[in-house]
Amino acid sequence: MVHRTRGAGPRRVGSALALALLALAAAPAAGHVAPAVDENNRYLKLTPMGDRVRLAYTIFLGERPGAALRRRLDRDRDGQLSTAEARAYGEELAAMVRPAVEVTLGGRPATIAWTTVDVGLGTPSVAAGAFSVDLVGWLCTSGREPHLRLVDRVRVDRPGETEVRLEDGPGVRFVHKRLGDRAMDGLTQTWTGADGPLTVGLDVRWTVDASAPRPADGRCGDAAASPPRRWPWLAGLALALAAGGALLARRRERAQRNVNG
Repeated sequence: MVHRTRGAGPRRVGSALALALLALAAAPAAGHVAPAVDENNRYLKLTPMGDRVRLAYTIFLGERPGAALRRRLDRDRDGQLSTAEARAYGEELAAMVRPAVEVTLGGRPATIAWTTVDVGLGTPSVAAGAFSVDLVGWLCTSGREPHLRLVDRVRVDRPGETEVRLEDGPGVRFVHKRLGDRAMDGLTQTWTGADGPLTVGLDVRWTVDASAPRPADGRCGDAAASPPRRWPWLAGLALALAAGGALLARRRERAQRNVNG
């Protein structure tokens, strides 16, 4: 239920605490409000951590649009949406959303790679209605005050509610929050209808300190957080020096014997 339009612009369309936060963040978005009847809702949530920020992007199709889409996705006409049929739509939606959501970090373009594409059908029955698609991507950050700007030009058919939520946590504090042409009073802002302030942009800065989680999963700053292991290199160097010293000693001993003999 997302489409692109043509134009000159971009296409529309490791502690226990850290591990626990990562597990929660990696899960698909939950707790959505009840679906609309005729409209499709959109939810964006940014969750900064010590060395990264998680972007969760959800499209929640309403009862009637969801029912119509279920019928279209049932390609084998067996009355059930298979895992493959649902996954194909999720990947299609992810491919359409990604180029229409522009992100910069510290003024530099950042590419979103969706690591989770979850189609929440509730029931696979084609006779059912509303369902959601959750897209989760990660962006690596650096420094003590990351600066992120996000412009969303996705056009949702039958647009209903859009919600932007900023999620702080241990060691993270937002110091600048601006959505469209106005400052955000809190961490959540909601509106209805097409377009809205996301087409102008979300501009946020936050600070991080040593208590902010930095999961050691190899995704972001683990190399910087964990100094390279030098012991193998030092051991090798010591062995080489020892071998060189022994060889030099043997040569001196031979030379001395030749002189004495």
